[in-house]
Amino acid sequence: MEQINPYSSASQAIDALDNGGKFYNIFTKADDDLISQSEVSKVAGAGFQKQKGVLFLQLAMSKLSEREQLEVIGRFDDNLLENYNKYKPEEITSYQAFNVLNAGTGIVVNGIPKKIDSEGIISGYISIPVIDVFTLIPISETYIVYEIKDEETGVSILVAHEKESATLPEVNMKLSGVIKQFQLTQDEESDFEKFIEIEYYVGI
Repeated sequence: MEQINPYSSASQAIDALDNGGKFYNIFTKADDDLISQSEVSKVAGAGFQKQKGVLFLQLAMSKLSEREQLEVIGRFDDNLLENYNKYKPEEITSYQAFNVLNAGTGIVVNGIPKKIDSEGIISGYISIPVIDVFTLIPISETYIVYEIKDEETGVSILVAHEKESATLPEVNMKLSGVIKQFQLTQDEESDFEKFIEIEYYVGI
């Protein structure tokens, strides 16, 4: 998880993104008026994770006008444009809309994250690969979990990030991430609950 500073103009975004990528991206050139997936990945620290790169773009361009965003998107090469349209996250204003989205969907949401301190409140299990099999471990062993709540409706969403990242401040922010799910029990017939694994955030 990483805090990012949104671009303040289309020219700033284009200058930052049209960077030539990593040294091994031999077919990508800096300042060629085209922005590639590898160039976005370099800025986003996304490696080969295409969806993560798109999540970065969505937040990094969040303070640009619609015209400025279109100007930046107009510089995307064909491959990046295809990935952008494929992985563009859902931006929800109603927390109730979260419930109809599937695991694996990218999402952007605003809210104030409130850390859930007691492990007893969030009891559940995530499946992780160990060699060639999957095993269940408590979600609290991997993630720091928060709740963001719509004060008008009372609907809340769980969001989380890996423990290696710094704790989120309890302030209003825009979050981007991917919807994941965890089992409520270790039983094969267990119900699941969804949460957002946060990749990036910006203050509002």
